Amino acid sequence: MERACAERLSAATCMLLLLNHIQVHADILGCGGFVEASLALAQLRKPDDPKLDYSGMQVELRTKDGLLKSQTECAPNGYFFIPMYEKGSFVLKVSGPEGWHFERSSVGVVVDETNQCENGEDIIFQYTGFSLTGRVKGA
Repeated sequence: MERACAERLSAATCMLLLLNHIQVHADILGCGGFVEASLALAQLRKPDDPKLDYSGMQVELRTKDGLLKSQTECAPNGYFFIPMYEKGSFVLKVSGPEGWHFERSSVGVVVDETNQCENGEDIIFQYTGFSLTGRVKGA
């Protein structure tokens, strides 16, 4: 779009097109929030520990019947956003690497005539720890 503006249109026309493009994307509705460590886990971290990378976490949008509508990976800081294309009742479900546990792994959300998910509030999924399974082999 920017190249087309530079090649064919005046600066004022380009600006109007760009503002319209930005406005259209600002109107995208959806559910967003964060995956983060629980308070207890966050307090165990030392200041010099590396930042946690949440990009391996998945958030799914499902119907009440369990049909997968959409899914996304979290950003490294834990942020996620799933666009909503229809109104109704849905379930957001978080999953991480095998063995990770969450305070709540799913939450029901309603997108209604106000076009807001969870009243415009962030949805927070907190992980509370993880479990390891396996066998120890002796010599």
